[in-house]
Amino acid sequence: MFYGVRIIYMYKILSIISMAIVLIAKTSVAQTSMKYQKAQSLDFYDQQVYQSIIIRLENINTNAERKWGKMEVAQMLHHLNLAIGSGLGYYHLPNTSNVISRTFNKWMILSVLKRFPRQTQTASSLIVASSFDFDTEKKQLLEILKKAFETKTDAAWAKHTYFGQLSRKEWGKLIVIHCNHHFQQFSN
Repeated sequence: MFYGVRIIYMYKILSIISMAIVLIAKTSVAQTSMKYQKAQSLDFYDQQVYQSIIIRLENINTNAERKWGKMEVAQMLHHLNLAIGSGLGYYHLPNTSNVISRTFNKWMILSVLKRFPRQTQTASSLIVASSFDFDTEKKQLLEILKKAFETKTDAAWAKHTYFGQLSRKEWGKLIVIHCNHHFQQFSN
């Protein structure tokens, strides 16, 4: 019985590794053909990077059309509010992480891919299905980003709902990656 369980786990791990290799290959091809800002630093705490994110956010309007996915623009803003704001105490989300999301997936997104591929599955606690007010969500995201930029220590951040414990630097990197993903989703 124990031997059978080990084989199943080994099979799952090999499946995940093979999917990651395919994802890396697809991503490297996609990055050469899309307008992804590779030159932009992933250091959220760099004043220029922070200002770039704020300007891009301010340029998003209620008429922004999505290029992919299901969310409307106000839902996307609320999604970012949940994802970033939960780390700063604005929202209390359930822990949906597991050993794979806290290790392999975190490493893939923050260190290898440095972006979210399109159609990436959303963590269940970050799925937004309701409607939200665009202006309210945009104002709150600006407030959350300002508070995030002003953090000085790892202790200022709570655990991420999907990636688990992140350092301040990792949170900053994730903010840049996540905002880039959704701002590109809405033509910005």
